[in-house]
Amino acid sequence: MSGPSHEAIVRRSFERQTALFEGPQSPFATRSGSQAWIDPLDAGMAVLDVACGAAHAAESVAGRVRVVLGVDLTRPLLQLGAARLRDAGITNVVLQEANAESLPFVDESFDVVFCRSSLHHFGDPPGAVREMVRVCRTGGRIVLLDIVPPSAEVRDRFDHVHRLIDPSHVRSFLEPELADLVPGGMAGLTYANTFSLRLPLEVALTEQSDRATVSALLRDEIDGSGPPTGFEPEEDDSTFTVAFVTCVVHGNKRPAA
Repeated sequence: MSGPSHEAIVRRSFERQTALFEGPQSPFATRSGSQAWIDPLDAGMAVLDVACGAAHAAESVAGRVRVVLGVDLTRPLLQLGAARLRDAGITNVVLQEANAESLPFVDESFDVVFCRSSLHHFGDPPGAVREMVRVCRTGGRIVLLDIVPPSAEVRDRFDHVHRLIDPSHVRSFLEPELADLVPGGMAGLTYANTFSLRLPLEVALTEQSDRATVSALLRDEIDGSGPPTGFEPEEDDSTFTVAFVTCVVHGNKRPAA
């Protein structure tokens, strides 16, 4: 799934999610404190944030590098991020509207290229990663972080529930599949880690989400009448908390053969 039609789905979906990116309590803001997932960084680096949203991750690393460029398809999110950065006095982050599958940069432009929690929205994830590798300098680092299902057996239902929450979701990667995307694949990994965070389901829901169906599927899993969704739901007083399991992998761009 790729091309202009999927671009339109992504834009429309995220234009309807801007409230999730606003304010200090945004889940994207609260997740941006620790930078262990992208280290090491240094003050001379030029860094590219692919599918940057409202630039929360770009902001979190800006004080440790020379410059960060962020690209995203959704102009309202870029405008939201630009206003927040301006208010915070951050001047070394530049935001640009662009498609991750056709990055508007020449080869070997960046020391680190990263993509946080966005690959599952891409129509052509391998093509987007090839673009990330192209614009990364030889010896530089590609960092991919994304949600992962707990197993291949539950992935289809996991993806189904994610699409009910956000119709721009395409397909998730298993941990080995995510690793295979970076240069050198599993054998070329320089760092990998998987971690889980429990959050209220409400932080991911917007007016475009099919709340009733999602709630029914999670409740069926809890009472044993339905199959696992991969969300590991718990319910307390009609409020769901779910697990967001995330994997991060690093690989260095190798010299051309």
